[in-house]
Amino acid sequence: MLRIGLVLLVVAAGAGVATADGPIPITLRVGQTLSLDVGFAMGSFCDDPTVVRAAMRDSSFESNAFVVTGLKEGTTLCRAGRIDESARPSFLFVVTVVR
Repeated sequence: MLRIGLVLLVVAAGAGVATADGPIPITLRVGQTLSLDVGFAMGSFCDDPTVVRAAMRDSSFESNAFVVTGLKEGTTLCRAGRIDESARPSFLFVVTVVR
């Protein structure tokens, strides 16, 4: 029974990230790169490109990755995906870069 509960918890946690209503927090060190699976999201934008370098990359045949690298200390909002009427996912991240 404990195993089933753990599996359900992991599935629910994954679903929460994919359907999060608020921004998803990310903390990076200067020079650190993080790759996040964002499904079929396309395009990315960050409010302050001096804090992070962000790009979308092909992750697999079925998925894209939002790749973000910390450039200097600070915080910025980044979006992976577009806000429009399409069925593609969109993710909002609050990226904080520390030393």
